[in-house]
Amino acid sequence: MYLPEFEVIEPKTIEEACIELDRYKKHGVCILAGGTDLLVDIRPKIIRQHLPRCPGCPTDGSIVREPKKAPQYVISITRITGIQGIEIEGSWIKIGAMTRIRELCESEIIRTHLSALYDGAYQLGSPLVRNRGTIGGNIANARPAADTFVPSIALNGTLITASINGRREILLDSFARGPGLTILEPGELITHIKFPLYPGNTGSDYFKLANRKALEIAIAGVASMVTLNKELNRIESTRICMGAVGPTPVLAKTAMDFLAGKSPVDDVIHEASRLAVKDAHPISDHRGGKQYRQIEVEVLTRRTLFKALENIKDYKHRKN
Repeated sequence: MYLPEFEVIEPKTIEEACIELDRYKKHGVCILAGGTDLLVDIRPKIIRQHLPRCPGCPTDGSIVREPKKAPQYVISITRITGIQGIEIEGSWIKIGAMTRIRELCESEIIRTHLSALYDGAYQLGSPLVRNRGTIGGNIANARPAADTFVPSIALNGTLITASINGRREILLDSFARGPGLTILEPGELITHIKFPLYPGNTGSDYFKLANRKALEIAIAGVASMVTLNKELNRIESTRICMGAVGPTPVLAKTAMDFLAGKSPVDDVIHEASRLAVKDAHPISDHRGGKQYRQIEVEVLTRRTLFKALENIKDYKHRKN
């Protein structure tokens, strides 16, 4: 694979990385974590990409997206300590941005408390990609079908970032503003992702539809999280996030509002799944048609809601 020339900088601390990012932000700079997306993105492109419009995409008068300009500087954060690993801190689960996708697949904390993220990690790429790719990189790319991004929004995750101006927190459901576009400021670096430590009456699930079982981008994907009351007979709250049906991952707010306070019986789940389609605005492309994606959103929402309920300890399914 031919790559353009660039200078690699390897800071040892977050503070050093922020200084280097600020120094070169006007000269073209990228962050290297796992590299599974970056090294592909900066290759010289022979053919410009002609992309169909989708509701909410930035409009610039053209349907042609120019390839990314190769950076002059690449800042590798692989040697920085303190931004790897998974731990419980009080009422939060904190994940370092440099945590490999493979580590999510192997974590008992993730499997037990964040099932949707666990599912997304297992469905991402291939073993080779999961060994290199990081959760921070997968989220930072802000792809509307990203397999850790979609469930992280459903799980109400929060990004922790750093820059020379200090640190801040960003709710993940407001992070992306278009395909590959985020609200990160120049010189800002993701250091951690944190999630609430949910009680036992909360369950979640993620599933994507793709043409293959590995190394494939989702035609559509849905992550659902359900919290029941203590008696496990009423829905207190839900979060349903749909991927690959808009320029960013989309919350199915119509279905979420409908489910609040309802009994978790079959008829209610089926109706909520139908309502989820109202918030999906997919396009037709080489992976799947608009109508097909709308059908699958309903199917995947129903499947993930039922599975999320099954993942709640001591929950007993009732048909009606």
